[in-house]
Amino acid sequence: MFDKEMVSKVIEGIVWLNNAMGVWAWIFPILFAMAVLWQLVRCYRHPSPANSRLLMAIYGVIYLYSGAAIFVGIDYMGNMAYVGAVALWSVGVIVLLDAVFGWTHVRLPENRPLRYLSLFLILGGIFLYPLLEVATGFVYPRMVLFGAECPTTISLIGLLIGSIPRVNRPLLILVSLNAIFTGTSFAINGAVFDFFYAAAGVLGVLVMIVYFQEIFLTPKGKTDSD
Repeated sequence: MFDKEMVSKVIEGIVWLNNAMGVWAWIFPILFAMAVLWQLVRCYRHPSPANSRLLMAIYGVIYLYSGAAIFVGIDYMGNMAYVGAVALWSVGVIVLLDAVFGWTHVRLPENRPLRYLSLFLILGGIFLYPLLEVATGFVYPRMVLFGAECPTTISLIGLLIGSIPRVNRPLLILVSLNAIFTGTSFAINGAVFDFFYAAAGVLGVLVMIVYFQEIFLTPKGKTDSD
């Protein structure tokens, strides 16, 4: 999907955007992370359709922002900016539709393996991803924070995994496959930290295989506690 030149252009765009945004390049990710974590705790403490919808709405807004951030870097990324922006906006719209129709029911999973995996990916997208960037030599401004595609999608995959069986199935398939192909492509062409992104996609696919019956054969209205 991407070669070394394309990955290099994307990184140049990231550097330009971070410098252009100044302190806001840090404020937005912090606000996004706080909003997600705050609403996640509410979903876990008081699981309800309203709380789930609000959390999905927050993710939807983040994806719309991420698409806009890529689009403004068109001078560095060329046509990739159009493709990336449209892809992220499309995911954002799907997530917002989820918020409207309540396809995903967010709550703390009773299944322990799913609970730990879900929390690891949700928190990993927010906290671990930037640490991996730094560890592999990508220090600010040559790095992205929560709110960008990769860390946000890692977190979203975790959220969807934890919502099984009442989960937006097409969305889980879409983001998992995209994570595998995009993450692997970036990782082998210089952005080594994106192996984490690819791994999140692989985990999403493996979970869909292992829990195929719960995800695809369980009636939408059923939950673990039913």
